[in-house]
Amino acid sequence: MPDSNSGNGEVLTQVLKKMRSGEKIAPSEFQDFVKAQNDGATTGLKVGEKIPDFALEDQNGNLRKFRDLTGRAGLLLVFSRSADW
Repeated sequence: MPDSNSGNGEVLTQVLKKMRSGEKIAPSEFQDFVKAQNDGATTGLKVGEKIPDFALEDQNGNLRKFRDLTGRAGLLLVFSRSADW
């Protein structure tokens, strides 16, 4: 993957085009896409680090804690930085 911001922009653009069109994305392309999104990130968890427990209101105003939503049924949270944030 290119190190320059313009290279990151190209990676992001190409993968997003493929996503929109339903075209297959190679695993290496997706890895580059993730790296481009996180380039220059200075905050957040390190790979493999567990998230701290947190609580947020749901759409009905009920407080939901992360630990209450995990367990046998499981919960998958995906946090992704966007190129335009």
